[in-house]
Amino acid sequence: MATIDRPAGGLLRFSQEAWQELSKVTWPTRATVIRFTVLVILISAAIAAYIFLVDNAFTLTITKGILGAPTVTPAPTQ
Repeated sequence: MATIDRPAGGLLRFSQEAWQELSKVTWPTRATVIRFTVLVILISAAIAAYIFLVDNAFTLTITKGILGAPTVTPAPTQ
């Protein structure tokens, strides 16, 4: 069975190299992160509203238009 040769240093070397690479990253500013976060929330809300409206329109079309189901009326009181 063949063995795998691992480079010297192991986990410590990996951690050091990963930290070096992370220090090279150009990180976004706080304002940019906030702006993009708000944008994602607004787009998500718009998509959710669209799906809600289309779902309700589809439900009304099926229940009242195709199936002819009556509208919900309150139960009679006795």
